[in-house]
Amino acid sequence: MFWNEIWDFVKRNIFAIVLIVTLAVAVPWSLIFVLPIAIFFVLLLVVIWRVRRQQQKIFDEARRQAGEQHQQQSQHSWWRKANKSEGEVTVVRTEPTEQRVNDDVGEYVDFKEIKEEETK
Repeated sequence: MFWNEIWDFVKRNIFAIVLIVTLAVAVPWSLIFVLPIAIFFVLLLVVIWRVRRQQQKIFDEARRQAGEQHQQQSQHSWWRKANKSEGEVTVVRTEPTEQRVNDDVGEYVDFKEIKEEETK
């Protein structure tokens, strides 16, 4: 009958049955242990990707700003060279710097260097 057919199938395919039973028992347990590890590595890869993408944005912005600054400087130097004749001197005044420390802070100390005699 039906059970005899199953028993004959098992006797003929013993290795296939052992493999199927082993996988049926092992796969759920391996998923319990492997799945969190796999999720950890996927999240780690996502974090690394996001950090590198943010880093690339920062470097691109810095390059863009440096390029604009270089372009402005080259335009100014071209303008200066075009409007300046040879031997002409230009004085550019800058804003006076603010005094950072008040006059009443600190004191002057007079000191005198004293040479010590060498002992023999």
